[in-house]
Amino acid sequence: MISLSKKAGFTLVELLVVISIILIATSILFVGGRDGGDGLKLSSAQRVVASISQGARGQALLKNADTRLIIYSDTNTGGDPEKLLRYFGIVYRSQDSSGNEGWVAATQGTYLPEGIYFDPSMSASNAFPGTTFSLEYPRQSLQQEGNGDDYYYYEFNANGTMETSPDFVNSWLVLRAATLKPDNGGTLAVDFDDEEKENIKAALIFRRVGTTTLVTDPSEIN
Repeated sequence: MISLSKKAGFTLVELLVVISIILIATSILFVGGRDGGDGLKLSSAQRVVASISQGARGQALLKNADTRLIIYSDTNTGGDPEKLLRYFGIVYRSQDSSGNEGWVAATQGTYLPEGIYFDPSMSASNAFPGTTFSLEYPRQSLQQEGNGDDYYYYEFNANGTMETSPDFVNSWLVLRAATLKPDNGGTLAVDFDDEEKENIKAALIFRRVGTTTLVTDPSEIN
């Protein structure tokens, strides 16, 4: 049972965790932004996501609650294409004074460098759960699933281990250089089919025990 909390805001420890993540991500994005090369942006994005994943695991341990690293995936009318597959956040499961369970935002969200995206298809081929849920993010107040934008997610258990498929020990999160452009129906979508960008990819492997391994060699990502 998750302990009840009557606090409306973040605790000092939570704020320190969030600030450290933001500072790391901001410094990395600044370095990557000085060079238009997709390779440098990819390296920066990989380190940003690694920092966010560490923050999500830390939040799970801090709150003793299930925590999700979320990735914006909403392609519905009214969705924000600038966030599509490159806006990441952290939410944790909580409970209000009436016993209602839901999710609370732990951060305000972070964008990957422009031109770098999460590839759900390639991640799925490496045991990514592939599920989505809807949420109004970011909100500090408790909310139920089912309303808001759609997000992919990776989930950490309350003890800091990774929630993975029963058939796999690890899950992958693959990042790739791609282009946001209209599809055949005129809707903005992420195009991963540019042959010139085919090998500009990197990944993170989430081990079931909760640790993360970086993969920088594109030949190891299928």
